[in-house]
Amino acid sequence: MRSIYEDVVTDYEAHGHCVRWPVSVEIVGLGIMGATKSRDSEHTLFVSSRAVESGVLDGLIAHEMGHMLRTEARHPSHDPDVFQALSREVRIPKDAEDAFGQAFNHIQDIYADDLAFLVFSANGDDRAYRFFSGWVDWNVGSRGTDRWRNVGLAASNGFAIGNLVRHGLLSRDDDLWARVRAFDRDAGFEAVDSLADLYANLQQDPSPATFIGGVKALADLMARAATS
Repeated sequence: MRSIYEDVVTDYEAHGHCVRWPVSVEIVGLGIMGATKSRDSEHTLFVSSRAVESGVLDGLIAHEMGHMLRTEARHPSHDPDVFQALSREVRIPKDAEDAFGQAFNHIQDIYADDLAFLVFSANGDDRAYRFFSGWVDWNVGSRGTDRWRNVGLAASNGFAIGNLVRHGLLSRDDDLWARVRAFDRDAGFEAVDSLADLYANLQQDPSPATFIGGVKALADLMARAATS
């Protein structure tokens, strides 16, 4: 794992990006592939034990390092001061908190991946497409009866589709579109096209006010789907 981590660091440096704060790495049991905690001018990278053997460990590290770089730069998507403003300006029904929380995390993921794709897709293979295609398939197979949970899954589909579109890896006639639209129809709403468009077109370097406006737009899209 150490050599893979160092390779990712080298690839980032070739693009002019370098994590300045100290980074510690822990291999732990997680339900997700990995996560990053940043505080007190240091980062902790948590990697699930299954991610170590996944074949996409470099992509995971690149993604989490993207979060680290955004945090150090105080990008609005990773700025605690902006989070405080969001807590005042964006109101979410209590039963929507989990779904919206994940959808907001995907906005952060978009900005982390804007950096990660510099190294993750540098070799021209289709791993990113295969990863997000599998992501969509898992979401589609997870549809249930809870309205807000289904809306959250639709937002997750929108993130996966929008991220691929943002990086020029998905055409408008790709079968993934049919799968996510069918999910919406079966769940009783139509939201994924608007959600994908929102994620795909987030401004690269927004002002705090513009970023907050994008989060509000996400909340509005999800609320309309939940009440339609």
